[in-house]
Formats: sequence, C-alpha cells, structure tokens
Amino acid sequence: MVCEGSKVKFEGGQQVKLEPEGKEVDQPTEAPEEVPVSSKEEAEGVPAGEVEEAPPEVKVEGEEVEGKEAEAERDVREQEIAALKEEVESLRSQLIRLHADFDNYRKRVRREQQEMKETATAGLIKELLPVLDNLELALAAAKTGGEKEAFVSGVEMVWRQLLEVLSREGLTPIEAVGRPFDPFQHEAVATEEASEAGQYNTVTAELRKGYLLKGKLLRPALVKVAVPPAPPPEASTEDKKEES
Repeated sequence: MVCEGSKVKFEGGQQVKLEPEGKEVDQPTEAPEEVPVSSKEEAEGVPAGEVEEAPPEVKVEGEEVEGKEAEAERDVREQEIAALKEEVESLRSQLIRLHADFDNYRKRVRREQQEMKETATAGLIKELLPVLDNLELALAAAKTGGEKEAFVSGVEMVWRQLLEVLSREGLTPIEAVGRPFDPFQHEAVATEEASEAGQYNTVTAELRKGYLLKGKLLRPALVKVAVPPAPPPEASTEDKKEES
C-alpha cells in the first residue's frame, strides 16, 4: 500500500516509511489494526453505517403502451354498446309506431269496405223497389179476377224490368240453346240422341238459365246435350246360328 506525501509500504510483515527523497525509514513492526465487521454490508466491503437503498421501480414503456391501448379499446367498446342500445331503442319505437299505424289502417279499411258494401246494397235495393211495386200490382190484378192475358203481360213486364236492373249491375244471361256445349259455361244434366250428325255435342234444351257477372261466371246453365246415337247391339252367337 502506498500513500501520498509520506509513503508507507509493508515488506515481510514490517511497516517501512518512505521519505520524500526516496529514503526508507524503519518503523516499528506492528500488526495492522483489525476493523471489526459489524454487518453483512461491512463484510462485503460496504462502509459501516451506510445501507444500500433499493433502486426505484422503473415502469417499462411497453407495459404503459399496452395499458393505454386496453383502456382505449374498453372506451371504444363502451361507446359501441351505447350506440347499439340507442339504435335498438330507436327501432323499437319505430316498430311500435308501425304496429299502431297498421292497426289503424286495417280498422279504416274494414270500416270503408263495410260502408261500400252497405252503399252498394242500398243502391241495388232502391233500383229493385219499382220491380217490387209492379209485381204487387200484377198479383193484385190476378186476385180481383182480371183477365189471364193481362196477368201474364204484367208478369212479363216485371221480369223485363228486373232483368234491366240486374243488367245495369253487370249481369248477363248465358246463351245456350243451339250453341255448342261449353264446359266452362254449361253443365250437362241430360243427353238425347241427335237426329243428324251436325247436331252432335249441341245444346238442345236449357233447363236452368246461367248468368255472367261482369264477364265472370256467376252460375252455369243446366242444359241437355245431343249425342250420337248408340250403335245397334251385336247379335249373339245363338242368333247367328239360327239365321244360318
């Protein structure tokens, strides 16, 4: 060990003092004073009384960034949830309004249909009232013992008047007699043999009149249709033997 100024060194276990000129001076031989080590720190080379303090915690920059990103993601998610809740509430309100509007529309349409039906029925009945009056007059004349021809004429007049009223509503009678059989307008309930080949599949009689209402079938006409005559029955085997 060398000290500045007066230099001291140990040689062979003896302390030798060196003068500035470089001369060596003998010093009494003494054992170096032992310094007791009072703690683990002093034993490790740390001066007594000095305690090593723990280094302050240092936050890693990556962890701070991850925390900020997680917080930002949480905020975005909360905003999306709030927006979805608001949208659901808006759609729910719209659905309630649409349901109420449709219910009101359905009631209004039903009421209008009922009013139209009542108006149409009232108009038809009003037009049939004169027919009813004429029919009552014809019946009254028949009860008083009037002429038969007058009664028949009165009934025909009522029939024509009723047909005119129904015609104005779109009713049209179906023509059947003498026309080819039409399965869309005629209903065959009887047949008869045709006398001529040209009468095959022709309506020969009308049993009940049919009608069209505004061009659509309301009721088919019940008719009798001409068919080809049936072939004569073949002679049996015994009849053929007797003839031969």
